[in-house]
Amino acid sequence: MENRFFKYPWIIIIAALILTVGFATQLGKLEIENSLRIYLPVEHEAFTRLEEMEAMFGGTETIGIVLEAQEGSILTSENIALLGHITTAIEALSDVHSVMSLTNIDYMYGEEGSLISAHLVDEGFSGTEEEVAAVKERIVSWDDMYYRVIISDDWKSTQMSVTLKTNLGSQEKQAVLAQVRQIVTELVTDPTISTTFIGDPVVTESAGDFMRSDLSHLIPLVVLVVILTLFLSFGGIEGTVLPLATVLMSSIWSLGIMGMMGISFTIISSIIPVALIAIGSAYGIHVMNHYYAAMEEVGGPITTEQHRRIILSGLNDVLPAVLLAAITTIAGFLSLVRSPLVPLRSFSVFTALGVFFSLLLSITVVPALLMIKPEQKIGRRSQILVRLKARLKRSNPRLGESSSPSAGETAEEKEKQNSLYRIYLFLASNPLRLALFSLAIIVVSLIGIHMIVVDTALINYFPANSQLRRDIDFVDERFAGTNSLYLIVEGEEKGSLNDPAILQPMDELQTYLAETYGEIGKVVSFPTFVKRMNQVLHIPEDPEQYVSSWDDAYEEELSFSFFDDDPFGAFDDYSYADDPEDAFIDPNIAYSERLHETMTVQDGLALLAKVYAAAGGRTANAEEMVRLLEREFNYDGAAYYEIPHDLEKYPVATDEELQDLVSQYLLLFSGSLDSFIDDPLVPQTARVAIQLRTRSTTVIANIMRDAEKFAAARFPEGYTIHATGNAHLENIMTDLIVS
Repeated sequence: MENRFFKYPWIIIIAALILTVGFATQLGKLEIENSLRIYLPVEHEAFTRLEEMEAMFGGTETIGIVLEAQEGSILTSENIALLGHITTAIEALSDVHSVMSLTNIDYMYGEEGSLISAHLVDEGFSGTEEEVAAVKERIVSWDDMYYRVIISDDWKSTQMSVTLKTNLGSQEKQAVLAQVRQIVTELVTDPTISTTFIGDPVVTESAGDFMRSDLSHLIPLVVLVVILTLFLSFGGIEGTVLPLATVLMSSIWSLGIMGMMGISFTIISSIIPVALIAIGSAYGIHVMNHYYAAMEEVGGPITTEQHRRIILSGLNDVLPAVLLAAITTIAGFLSLVRSPLVPLRSFSVFTALGVFFSLLLSITVVPALLMIKPEQKIGRRSQILVRLKARLKRSNPRLGESSSPSAGETAEEKEKQNSLYRIYLFLASNPLRLALFSLAIIVVSLIGIHMIVVDTALINYFPANSQLRRDIDFVDERFAGTNSLYLIVEGEEKGSLNDPAILQPMDELQTYLAETYGEIGKVVSFPTFVKRMNQVLHIPEDPEQYVSSWDDAYEEELSFSFFDDDPFGAFDDYSYADDPEDAFIDPNIAYSERLHETMTVQDGLALLAKVYAAAGGRTANAEEMVRLLEREFNYDGAAYYEIPHDLEKYPVATDEELQDLVSQYLLLFSGSLDSFIDDPLVPQTARVAIQLRTRSTTVIANIMRDAEKFAAARFPEGYTIHATGNAHLENIMTDLIVS
């Protein structure tokens, strides 16, 4: 059969070359993709939850842009105008869903009993000192929303977030990144302003650059090692080139099929060509070794027909061994097909396929190439290579030592002089030593296993001194963090998220997580906006007029002005004058009166002592003391920056009316909360956005576990909570790898 198969060796060679060229043309179709989403199967619960969240609240794949002023504050009229131009230009890109920046982020305030949502920077911003001062005052008035989100603590840096449309391909995301970079580069002409880009597309781009760099360095390095090894072993061109050619061709075939099938090329996939060169070369080496062994047994000149029989004889001898070796290797790689991580599946399949191709080419193309060798060159070695090998042996005499014993020396005596043999005798020369050595290995292994830290944060694959890592560290230091975790809170029915009975523990959960984990930079959710709504509706524009109007309101038996239109009927049966003795006394009136009282020095010092103690005494800081002073007098509505839950503080008689109060807030709100609740008036599902300054899956797992424990202990019955987002996906990857 071999004779018939190798009757026309040129056909085998030409067919292999045609296939190699054909598959090589498909390499350009390989699409580098390293987003977290590709690692999970679409049917996995975590993937499904992420898609459901994005369908409900919008996409989570973003490009972050940070502009930092090297001198002074970023909040100047010129820089604010610049941010406006950049925002407008990026919003016009077709694949951009939205842009959040200092110039267009929502600013909430109250006006004539309504909740107005406008931009932090007015649309008619002209850059006057008064307008810039107003922007700064607005930022300070709602620091929970703005600090470390769109402005750094020192006001030197500002951050923009570009949200991409969902279901974009890798190349489309990279195209958007290139367009965003071009816009920023063209508009930022001030050399004192530096720009930094972060986000999933940036990570994917950097991963692609590193992969190309690694392959361009590792493949030549591995090829060089293989060439040196083969040359020192066989001492000829054919013995060096033929085994190497088969693995290079098999790598092209395997990766070409990947490109043809549209399989994403990931960090894991980048191992394939290096692994194939290291593993697949063995089969060609075995074939060549048996070929040379068969040649050594034949003395004298060798004819073409004899040469053909030698090739086939050597192939017959080695075939069972290489087949078994290849089968076990292929089986080992294919065992990963059942892995839940999608890139591991493709890695296993195409590496196994590459091993098969290496075997196939070794037992077909290598013999065919040997058969077309001219008769006059059969058995000849390159004299240049022979001299080079001799020179190498002279520089290292051990390369030329024979393994056979010298005269008068037995094989056993020769072996005992070997260093490895002496180590063997020391560790395993008798059963007791072997048992003790084995036990030591087991103990050390168990200790090592216990010390293993399983963490699959993709960012940790990059060197600590890489530009990407430095940029991420820079942004994490100045802002809330570059990693995102989302908690989804869901009630049993429409409008159940308006209930302070759930909003209050949600707000407490945010505080608990932020205070427990220093890695959390910011937590924003629906309660953050409810507290702001409650605050701005309790800011009197004119305190004296406010008190007077409330006196008139009592006389005329009126309710709150901003409840005149009451579609929920919350106050139809409630009047302050129904029972004058039990009439509701608005605390805000007392707050307003205190703001205009003359304070003695003694009263002032007593107040400072009070807030100093409340702020922690010796650990108190100015920011917290100012915050407590503002709450003490309800300055700017600070005493009402809370979830309305106290019946004595609000014009309601029951908990149900408190829920109607929140519903009324939503009715009065002119802005959009689509990123945080599923319905603008009667939400059933809410999203809690947690910004993280860490990629540690251990920390993330602890945060999710504590959030679930807190919810189980504090949330009312009927409400559920679960995690999603990129940080959650990385944590799931850790579990899948361990499993």
